[in-house]
Amino acid sequence: MKIVSAELLLPITSPLRRNSAIAIRAGKILEISTRKSLKKKYPKAQEFHYQLLIPGLINAHTHLELSGFKRLSADGGFTDWLIRLIREKRKWDSASYARAAQKQIKNQLKLGITSLGDVVSDPVMLEVHHQSPLFSTAFYELIEIREQNLNPKIDIAKAHLAEFNFAIGRTKLGLSPHTPYTASRLLYQQAKEMSAACGLCLCTHLAESEDEVEFIRSGTGPIIERLYSKELLMKIKFQPAFCSPAQYLADLIDEDMTLIHCVEVSESDLEIISKARAVVHCPRSNLHLTGKLAPVPKMLDAGIPVALGTDSPASAGDTNLWNEMKKVLELRKDYPGRELKPFEILQMATINAARAVFREKELGSLEKGKLANLIGLKLERISVSLNRLISAIISSGADSIQAIFLNGELIH
Repeated sequence: MKIVSAELLLPITSPLRRNSAIAIRAGKILEISTRKSLKKKYPKAQEFHYQLLIPGLINAHTHLELSGFKRLSADGGFTDWLIRLIREKRKWDSASYARAAQKQIKNQLKLGITSLGDVVSDPVMLEVHHQSPLFSTAFYELIEIREQNLNPKIDIAKAHLAEFNFAIGRTKLGLSPHTPYTASRLLYQQAKEMSAACGLCLCTHLAESEDEVEFIRSGTGPIIERLYSKELLMKIKFQPAFCSPAQYLADLIDEDMTLIHCVEVSESDLEIISKARAVVHCPRSNLHLTGKLAPVPKMLDAGIPVALGTDSPASAGDTNLWNEMKKVLELRKDYPGRELKPFEILQMATINAARAVFREKELGSLEKGKLANLIGLKLERISVSLNRLISAIISSGADSIQAIFLNGELIH
């Protein structure tokens, strides 16, 4: 039994509390009340006291297996960067992916990241997640546009996930049809069917670049010119969809699917993506690859939960979610629509991120019954204004961390 108390407690889903405490039992939040009342109620409980308490952070989208990569040049545009990434991945083997990911998991914990939304392309990453202390969601990546190869792709994915009985340790499992230009519509349909049958989560990259839009809408541009051979496109009888990527997947997008990026979306597309579970925003990656930001304020105003993710070091430079929050804070006045509020930014890294990784019932806020994943912070100054307080939290970053609790245990 533990009591973790603070001068200020920020639950996220309820108002800021002063001189409050959390009672923890068996890794979960048993009760939240005043410090005085909990100390009286549980006199034998060990107490830990901090200036400020927030929930453990959640990096809603990354590629852990690429943790050893450096940022790749985006000269020539998105498709040229993607080709460089494909070539770079060929230089790495499964053991190298695993070592880099295991090292990065330790680093994530030091940053107060207690959960990840991780897209994995190498099956070795399933074992990495099996051993991980994080409460993550691992999405097994599916790439295939040749319909004659779809069944083998799904069968292989099912076999790998079935090895772990479709759940591994603290990690939930899911599928990730990669993008509308690397996964056929039939593959998306099969992934949805398998997810429903096996209780899996689902996510996909969508509308990340103008190259993707051009490929789907008109069958022209860098993707068709440089990523695929003419022979392959003729063999699969490729035809453009004459619509946006969001419209292309409109009948497949629902609350069981998280969407990544959504940079190139129109007003009518917003109505489509509002049906999704959440959208994950990766600003540093998007700025590096396309020089654009997703219309996050418009999404939030439309009722779409927007989460925050780092993507991989190959595009963002690192996997530090604090740096991602700082970038959004820095650019909060530059987003299409309106200025983002600091509290909205913190929601993107907590409760909205929990929804994006299908774990909002157990993570993302300080509430009775949820996992006791907490961060104790110390700031030089405490503001009475909520948004100023959160601006200070984000600006201080990981340097302000005094303690990290994972599943109720003090780990840092």
